[in-house]
Amino acid sequence: MQRQDDTILLIRFGSLGDLVLLTALVEALRAGLPGMEIHLVTKERYLPLFERDRRIARVSVLPERGGAGALWRLRNSLSGVRYGILIDAHGVLRSILLSRSLAARRRMRIEKDQIGKAAVLAGRRGGEDIVTMRERYLRLAHRLGVSDPGAMPRLDPGGRERGSAAERFRAAGLEERPVVALAPGARWPAKRWPAERFAELAEILYRAGRGIVLVGGESDREVCAEVAAGVPGALDLCGRFGVMETAAALERADLLVTNDSAPLHLAEAVGTPVVALFGPTVREFGYFPLLESSAAIEADIRCRPCSRNGARPCRFERLECLEAISVRRVAETVEEALSGRKGS
Repeated sequence: MQRQDDTILLIRFGSLGDLVLLTALVEALRAGLPGMEIHLVTKERYLPLFERDRRIARVSVLPERGGAGALWRLRNSLSGVRYGILIDAHGVLRSILLSRSLAARRRMRIEKDQIGKAAVLAGRRGGEDIVTMRERYLRLAHRLGVSDPGAMPRLDPGGRERGSAAERFRAAGLEERPVVALAPGARWPAKRWPAERFAELAEILYRAGRGIVLVGGESDREVCAEVAAGVPGALDLCGRFGVMETAAALERADLLVTNDSAPLHLAEAVGTPVVALFGPTVREFGYFPLLESSAAIEADIRCRPCSRNGARPCRFERLECLEAISVRRVAETVEEALSGRKGS
């Protein structure tokens, strides 16, 4: 067996937002252990996020299809090495099985505090126990003797991605005015501020002289088209840009308005502040904005939180937690953020 005591193997299969936040740990490890080479294991769909990341020497992927056989083949491709440090940064069954089957001089696993989250859901614990996902990642570095509390998630789109974004912004006439990006989609319907509210917000911002850009994945095309329809010259990139091109577009924007979804973390990782709208999920789950210039908006509804990740449908079938967030409130917070005054 080949020994690679100078190699750190990170395992994190998903999701997109979590992998963006994982770059804070990558930043800390690169700075604190410069003699170590970082390898990453993730899902095939997230390869574009890291395939040209100079901080990571090698990315191994779990194919989207193939079930247990795919995991076994991935394990076999990694098993000829004894790693210096193995970090399970996911803590799910597949990552546990994979990490236990590999050789390593030292191994560790992320602390997820599922009991604490369950207590928040049950209303038995409040905001005094907030630990962000970024902090959970950095605790792993701290256990290795690396103390870098200032390490933040960071993405660096390449020249090709930045060039594509610049060309689209230029063609849409967005170079001479402030640009607000909107991300009206989310994986789970219960986390989506109503599309008609995003559309109304877009019209208000357009009349105020703001350029409008829509971002999201392939599944967000319909809602993005609905929002863009009422704004002349709106640049709709939903489903047209890959993840790093989207990051480059967000880097060019002055602000992003988003649901609690991956674009929130993409934007902050390229230095763009956000106004994030939270419904069924809450600050205690660790995914609120990190930048001082960002803001989060939420409504004080007794049934919040009702889900750890928004996957559970609203039991009242009316999404009052998001319906209670007015367009006026969001528009005012956007203007505060654009003028440099921190929102609330």
